Amino acid sequence: MKDVIIVGGGISGATLAWQWFLQGKSIHWIADEKQSSSHVAAGVFNPVVLKRFSPIWKAQEQLDFIFPFYKEVENYLKSSVLEMVPVWRRLHDQKERSTWIRKSNRDDLANLMITEPSDTSISGIEAGNGYGIVKHTGWLNTMAYLSDSIKFFQDRNEFIKASLDYEKLDITNDHVSYNGIDAKAIIFAEGNGLRNNPWFHQLPLQGNKGEILIIKCPGLKLEQIIKSSVFLMPYREDLFWVGATYEREYTSAEPSDEAREFLISKLETFLKLPYEIVDHKSGIRPTTIDRRPFLGSNKDYKNLYVFNGMGSRASLIAPWASQQLLESIYNGHQLPKEMDIARFDN
Repeated sequence: MKDVIIVGGGISGATLAWQWFLQGKSIHWIADEKQSSSHVAAGVFNPVVLKRFSPIWKAQEQLDFIFPFYKEVENYLKSSVLEMVPVWRRLHDQKERSTWIRKSNRDDLANLMITEPSDTSISGIEAGNGYGIVKHTGWLNTMAYLSDSIKFFQDRNEFIKASLDYEKLDITNDHVSYNGIDAKAIIFAEGNGLRNNPWFHQLPLQGNKGEILIIKCPGLKLEQIIKSSVFLMPYREDLFWVGATYEREYTSAEPSDEAREFLISKLETFLKLPYEIVDHKSGIRPTTIDRRPFLGSNKDYKNLYVFNGMGSRASLIAPWASQQLLESIYNGHQLPKEMDIARFDN
């Protein structure tokens, strides 16, 4: 009997698979071919909210966890999936520059922000008021992370590419069975697909459509992630990610002309080099009404768990959050109340 069945093919599902594996637990991972938002995510991790210059929730705890976690994963994959890249926040005016300096001296931000803004000139980028530099930033190569993780667990006969049929899931109080696979528990990490889950569909999940562009700009030599009204991130060779949009009200999951024009207009406020668009992608992020993940078990079946709502910060929060869930299941640790789905009981 397996310790757990994991359902979901995005960053959350892959991270759960690794977390259980690294802790010596046996798994069976099921994911379908439907494209999750993780497949179009740039994977940037950054501990500061760059609109307000404030730390993200539990920033230090998450940072302390991700580096050893991904390092262990890389050792098994024998390849690199995490890259340290500085995030430079383009400062829009002198008032913002002063705010950056003031906030970077706060106790909760001093370890996350370099106080003195940089006036370094980057050819092709307009930034007359300089940049604020964030510490401990980078990006998770989500496509490599997901594809390499799937191959790793496929080779161990612990992954199957399929859609889960809820009606075929046999549940008792001490185990679950699905297509001949027996496990002590099951964890649903289905992203926006949670809306169709019969045991957790009542949770207030909000789909948030995100769109990004991939551009080719041979004249741009960029070693940083530039964050302005949109981010500009080096991808490979002369290719760069541009994004992202955040749209709660949408009628289609497909890329839209409106989002394309929005990204172009924002990009061209600071990129002053010719470029061409080589790709335009979209995905629906699973977000929550209070911007905190969904972790916990079903009221009726305690061996049915949910792990969802990581939003646009999955590469940073998922490793730490998955460890919180594991400790809760096997060691009786209480989940942080901000993530526990029990917060919606009333």
